[in-house]
Amino acid sequence: MLNKNIVLIGFSGCGKTTIGRRLARIRGMEFADTDVILEAEAGMPITKIFENFGEDYFRGLETETIKKTASAGGRVIATGGGCVKNEKNMRLLADNGVIVYLKCSASKIFENVKHDTTRPLLNTDDKLKRIEEMLEQRRELYEKYAQLTVDISDDGLWDAVKKADAAVALHFHE
Repeated sequence: MLNKNIVLIGFSGCGKTTIGRRLARIRGMEFADTDVILEAEAGMPITKIFENFGEDYFRGLETETIKKTASAGGRVIATGGGCVKNEKNMRLLADNGVIVYLKCSASKIFENVKHDTTRPLLNTDDKLKRIEEMLEQRRELYEKYAQLTVDISDDGLWDAVKKADAAVALHFHE
């Protein structure tokens, strides 16, 4: 078991939570989802935080959640898709972890989230177009902060988990 965290970054809906849970299970590590922790601590869903307080307020809560979550080692951490917008978040995550970018195509992300209304930045009439725009805006940040990149665009769930696990094992020379 690693003393460092395995931190999953990538666009909203790419599979960080689903892949992260399974990766944690096969590696014998604890799993933490920063969005789930944030919602529990705020006492409301992210959509309500956005509606009531706005994105800037949410991003502040996100940084505080990341600070607490990343301090302990031995976890697989799934992050929110926009956490890369704040350099402080990425420093906190990198201090005690390896950053793994789950790279995914816009079309696959769309298939994953087309009926999902819990992602406030994707609640638009043309969800695919919004995904394409935001993915293009964030791609450079994902690539900048990633220590490992795992392209899961053409993979099913277990293939994506196996790819992520193999990349981490190779990184740590296991």
